[in-house]
Amino acid sequence: MRLPSLVRPIRSISCTLLLGWGGTTLAAPEEAVGVLEAVSRETPGAWRIDGVNYLFADGVPVPKLGVGSVRQAGEARIGEIVRVDYEERDGIRMVGQVQLLGVGPESIQDGPHLIWKDDTTAIMVSIVDGEVIRTRHEGIAGRRVLDTPSRTVPSIEVSGVVRPGDSSWPDAERILAVSDLEGNRGTFLDFLRTNGVVDESGSWIWGDGHLVLNGDIVDRGPDVTELLWMIRRLAGEARASGGRVHYILGNHESMVMAGDLRYIHPKYRFCTDRIGIPYDELHGRDTELGRWLRSHNSVERVGPFLFVHAGYSPELDRLGLEPDQINQRIRSGLGPPAWPAEAREDLRTGLIWHAQGPHWYRGYFPAHAANWGGRPSDEEIASILERHDASHIVVGHTLVDEVGMIDGRPELIGIDVDWSDPSEAAGLLFEDGDVFKVDAAGERSPLTPGPGDSEE
Repeated sequence: MRLPSLVRPIRSISCTLLLGWGGTTLAAPEEAVGVLEAVSRETPGAWRIDGVNYLFADGVPVPKLGVGSVRQAGEARIGEIVRVDYEERDGIRMVGQVQLLGVGPESIQDGPHLIWKDDTTAIMVSIVDGEVIRTRHEGIAGRRVLDTPSRTVPSIEVSGVVRPGDSSWPDAERILAVSDLEGNRGTFLDFLRTNGVVDESGSWIWGDGHLVLNGDIVDRGPDVTELLWMIRRLAGEARASGGRVHYILGNHESMVMAGDLRYIHPKYRFCTDRIGIPYDELHGRDTELGRWLRSHNSVERVGPFLFVHAGYSPELDRLGLEPDQINQRIRSGLGPPAWPAEAREDLRTGLIWHAQGPHWYRGYFPAHAANWGGRPSDEEIASILERHDASHIVVGHTLVDEVGMIDGRPELIGIDVDWSDPSEAAGLLFEDGDVFKVDAAGERSPLTPGPGDSEE
C-alpha cells in the first residue's frame, strides 16, 4: 500500500514543514525521529519525543500545536512523528531544526527485510501499521516463495545464490529507460501502466522488452523497500517472457550499502529505530535485498546505448577497462566503509567514490563541466562509444528539465527527471530503431537538441 498520507506532507516540507536554524547554529547536530508525546505549557519550545526531552534553541521557530479536525499547514500534533536535528548542551538536547511528517506511527509500513542467519535459515522483519513483525524461516533451499505480512509485498521469491548479469545486450530491440526513481514507487508503477509495460495488477506484459533503471532507485522517497521488491519481481517476470530488467547502480545505492545515510527518508530513521537494525545493515551482504543489489552492474550496453548512472569520463576511458572489469571492481568494493580516502584519490582502485568514476561524473553538462575536468571533446566521446560499440551514452544523476540530448550532442542523453512529481515522470524509449521520450501519459515525442541541463 502506498502512503499518500505520508507522501503529501513530505513533498511540501520545503515550504511549510522544515523550519530553519533561526539565529542559532548547531556545531555538530544529531538526528532523532520519533513520536511527539507532549508539549510543555510552562516552558515554550519544550517537547518530549519518545520519552526524551528536547528544547528549541533561541531563534528557532516552534511549530504551533494543532488540535481538532481542521489541520493548518506547519502545525505539530501530539501522537504524530517528528524529526529533529539537535545538539546536546549541558545535558539538554537543543533543537535547531524540526520536520513534521504529519502522520502517526500507525501509518508506517516497511518491509519485508529478509536477513540470512545461515544457508537455509532467515529472519523476516516487517513493519505493518507501525508494529514490528518478526518471523523465522528454516529449511529454505533453492528457489522458494515466502509469504510476508506486507500488504504491498504479500510474497517474495528467494532465489538462493544471486549471480551478476551480463554487461552487454547488443540485440535488445525494445528498450525503456528511466533513472533516479528515488523511492517513488507509485509514480513509477503508474508510468509503467500507461506505457504498456505492466497491466493493471502490476504484472509484466512487455514481452521481450528491456526495462533499464539507470541508478538511484533508493534514498529520498518513502517507498524504497517496496520499490526494490517490485523491481525484483518484474525482473523475474520479464526474464520468463524473454525480456529483461537492467538495474544499473548509482551513487545512492553505493552510499546506502556503505553506510552513508544522509539522504534516506525520515520514515526509515523511525523504522530502523523500532527494528533495532541500522538501515545499511538491512541492505548488507547477509540480507536478500543486499545480495541482490550487489549483483548489479554499473556499466551496461543495451542495444545501441551505453548506460551509466552519472557519466563515463574520458579519464575512465583512458584506463582501458572492459565493462566486466569495471563492474567486477565496483561490486567487490561496495561498502562499508563510505568515502575511504584512498579510493577518492586513485580512479583505478576507487571506481565507486572517485569524482571521475561512473557513479559521480557530471562533465557532460555545461553547468558542471568546469568542476569535473572540463567539457569532453567530440573525440573523447567517440572513443568511449567505440570502446563499447555504442551510439549513445545515457545518464541520470544530474536533473534535467526533460529527457533529451545533453549540450546539443545526440551522442549524450540525460534522463534524470523529478519522479516525486507524477506529472514530470518520463523516460527514454527505443523501438523499431527510433528513439523517443515518453511521458506519464504514454505520449511519445522526439528528443530535443537543447542543453538538457536544469543547472541544479
